[in-house]
Amino acid sequence: MSISCFIASGCAIATTHLYRCVHFQEQLQALGHEARVAQWFEEAKIDAAAALRCDVIFLYRLPMSGPLRAVTERGRELGKPVIFDTDDLIFEPSWVSEHRAVRALTPSDQIQYAEGVQRYLETLQACDATVTATPLLAELARLRAKPAYVHRNSLGHDMLAHANELHRKRQRRPDRGEIVIGYGSGTATHDVDFEEATAALVSVLERFPHVQLWIGGPLKISPLLEAFGARVRRFPLTGWRDWFELLSRIDIALAPLEAENIFCRAKSEIKFVEAGALGVPLVASRIDPFRDAISDGEDGLLAASESDWMRALSSLIEQPEQRRFIGERAREIVLRRHSPAARTRDLRFLLPQLAPALFPPAPAGRATLVRQIRRLLARPRKKERLTINWLVPEPSPGAGGDVGIFRIIRYLAEFGHDCQVYVVTYEAMTDFSTEQIRENIREHFGETPAQYHRWRGDLGNADCTFATFWPTVENLTGLLKGGRRYYLVQDFEPSFYPDDPLHYQRAENTYRAGLHCVTLGPWLAKMLRERYGATADHFDFAVDAQLYRPRLVERRPGGRVCFYARPATPRRAYELGLAAFQSVKKQLPEVEIVFFGASELTPLPSFPFVDRGKLSQGELAKLFSGCDLGVVFSLTNPSFVPLEMMACGCAVLELQSERWEGTLTHGRDAWLVQPTPDAVAKGIVELLRNSALGEALAAHGSERARSMSWHDSARQIEKMLLRNST
Repeated sequence: MSISCFIASGCAIATTHLYRCVHFQEQLQALGHEARVAQWFEEAKIDAAAALRCDVIFLYRLPMSGPLRAVTERGRELGKPVIFDTDDLIFEPSWVSEHRAVRALTPSDQIQYAEGVQRYLETLQACDATVTATPLLAELARLRAKPAYVHRNSLGHDMLAHANELHRKRQRRPDRGEIVIGYGSGTATHDVDFEEATAALVSVLERFPHVQLWIGGPLKISPLLEAFGARVRRFPLTGWRDWFELLSRIDIALAPLEAENIFCRAKSEIKFVEAGALGVPLVASRIDPFRDAISDGEDGLLAASESDWMRALSSLIEQPEQRRFIGERAREIVLRRHSPAARTRDLRFLLPQLAPALFPPAPAGRATLVRQIRRLLARPRKKERLTINWLVPEPSPGAGGDVGIFRIIRYLAEFGHDCQVYVVTYEAMTDFSTEQIRENIREHFGETPAQYHRWRGDLGNADCTFATFWPTVENLTGLLKGGRRYYLVQDFEPSFYPDDPLHYQRAENTYRAGLHCVTLGPWLAKMLRERYGATADHFDFAVDAQLYRPRLVERRPGGRVCFYARPATPRRAYELGLAAFQSVKKQLPEVEIVFFGASELTPLPSFPFVDRGKLSQGELAKLFSGCDLGVVFSLTNPSFVPLEMMACGCAVLELQSERWEGTLTHGRDAWLVQPTPDAVAKGIVELLRNSALGEALAAHGSERARSMSWHDSARQIEKMLLRNST
């Protein structure tokens, strides 16, 4: 489907306008969409009518004004997505005082600057979503309670063609017997950045007489560097073509950024992209944009101290083969990750997240055909040991989803794969060290041969990377490393937010992000394919039979029923259980009803019951072993709890649903009923009164559960990964 897009640019800086607007226009057109770029550098140029004639409106670095407010408000009335776009930290008033350029302004100019930042924020908040050039910018935008997505800067078609021609010339250039180190600056804010490398550059120029330093743009340098006279050459600020010409004559490029400065951390990796396109090796600060883009020692060098800078520069000066290798490897990476084609592929998945109403999912038959073709074309991979990154939110002890994640990781690591787990901390683990995170996971989820890391915004190289919960999809999609992208989906996560439209939308959009979904059970895979056009495979439900097994626990003469009671989790239908058990207690007053699963129950039952609260896995196994019947409700994807009950020899009553097809069979290994209080109560009473039926159900259920192995489910995932790893 073709749509029309309006791209309004509020930044007069030619290079940023080129990267964020003109190149973006090219990508849209490559996908078959109409795209128009307008320069709204001045308020008088804002043309609301022109923008509103298009399906989607992008506002690049535009501060709020009266005419712009009319565009955003009318766009909302017409149902047209209005998207804020930025490649710099311009929208957060709380950081104004930290901006080094602002500190040099007069008090009145500082006030004016702060007012401008507030106006950028107003535009962001008036838009439906934000698109940024880096993951950190997206993370900061999300703190303003708006969906935010990453669309990286990339080369444009003219830029790539020019780079290719200059690279060919560079390959034919004879050895001059001198080494040129170069740096391009655009504004006075780069003066402080350059100080990161100044001391090392002074040492290098002293040590290597054949080395020169070329500076492009208005950079103020140290007198220590000026003392080298003609060996330090200055060039004026130029357009991108002339800059590429100059950069192609440089042997080593520099990209210093001030460490721990939030504005520097939020910048993009564009210096790596430009140098890499020409085959020029880059030495960059070990900071967010370059840490994510560069594999240290392979396609660039990273430095975090004077000694790092000295070591990196010296090695490239002294080893011409390393210089050529890193430069050419950087070019390979740039052409793969930062070309117009690469960014166009990213945009294909981004647009349905920004405007889902304009992009209905592909028919399920088409998705199936694409998947079948991929499998037919796939060749067996000789390499059987994969490096697998896992992006995992801070785990909660006892949470079923977290238990499933770490069981899969444990088995894949035991199969011989290199599992690297990146834990995103939110609350309890905020101040934990990596070692404390590792110990906490070992304590609550068991030992694994995996390696653990605290998430710091980037990943190591890998064959593939898994997101495991919807916010980690947002973390992952903007990153450059990590190989093929997968999404481990264990439930329909938008349903976690029935009263929060914003989070519902953000969670739902992760299914449109282009990651290959690996789902718990077939129902979820089918639903994601049909509703969102996602590609998906599934793995089977499983039980830890060593942990969940029948224990020697005496059964109660009057009967005992346990109920998975979680009032705070709507998909567990707590109030349906209350209504059903009210009727059960009237019919069978001697039965003991045990609630478990939550630390608080609201509302409380009006009948006698036992509240066991949250239990450890061992305590759960004992509870299930001592019950005649376990009751669990699953309104979305099924829980592991019914299977764990079955494994302990407890008969199970669940809700009848297509979600259980292929897993449970009514009347054989579980009792499946309609989701009404009368049907639930009738099923409970029938199973408690008919002991022979309950015992047969429990026996078959136990047999079925013992056949559901986490080892086998992990092997299913492994087989899929190896099949797709060509």
